[in-house]
This record gives sequence, structure tokens and C-alpha cells, in this order.
Amino acid sequence: NDPLAVATPLLVALARLLARPFDRGSPISAWRRGSRWTASGTDGCIARVNFPAPALLSHIATEDETFDKVLALAGESLDELFESRHYLKPIADFRDKAADALPRRTAAQLIELCQVECSPRVSFETAETKTKER
Repeated sequence: NDPLAVATPLLVALARLLARPFDRGSPISAWRRGSRWTASGTDGCIARVNFPAPALLSHIATEDETFDKVLALAGESLDELFESRHYLKPIADFRDKAADALPRRTAAQLIELCQVECSPRVSFETAETKTKER
């Protein structure tokens, strides 16, 4: 019955309710940076919940349900945005290149198809730790 193990999922749920969601109006930059929610206790303790930006898929196999959608959205920019083998692999700087090569809405849709959500991470800082660091 570790108190931190009990508190962690509760903090993640609370952060999801209270934190501002990614700014979907600017998807390219929002998906790059992720977000953070911080709670400060009256005793000086701090809990932070970090929501990492979604990670790009390592590859998109031809059998994947999103493959045809990716092909359609990438259009003529397919060779610029993906390494093609027996699957598609997003290139380095994929998000930036997609934003440059495609209309904004299409780029946002393509980027979203090529990402996977990352699990939030929770960290704690006690008042005692902060005092020792000074």
C-alpha cells in the first residue's frame, strides 16, 4: 500500500480534468511539446504530471488500417515524408516536413494518423528535498 502508487493514477486523472488540452488550433507545434500540470501542497511539496507529446509510429505496415488513409493524405508528398520499404517509416523531421509540404488541415490529419499516445509520467518533490537542495 505505497501512498505514491495510490496517488499517481489519481493525480493523472485530476490533471486530465484540470489541465488545458493541447491547442488543437496549432497542431504542429502542440504535438511537438506535450504539456505539464503541477500541484503545490501547502507544506511545500510538489506533484507534477507530464503528458509527453505523442510519439511517431516507428512504421506503418501495408496491412495496417491507417495505411490507405496515410497514402491518401500524403498524396504526392509521400516520397518526401516516408521511407518506403515493405512498410512506411516517417522520416526525420516528419512533422515539420509534413507542415511544409501539405495544406495545414491535411498535414494535421496525417501527423495524427502517424502518432501514438505516450503515457503520462508523475514526479514528486517533497518540501524536505527542496530544503536540502538550498
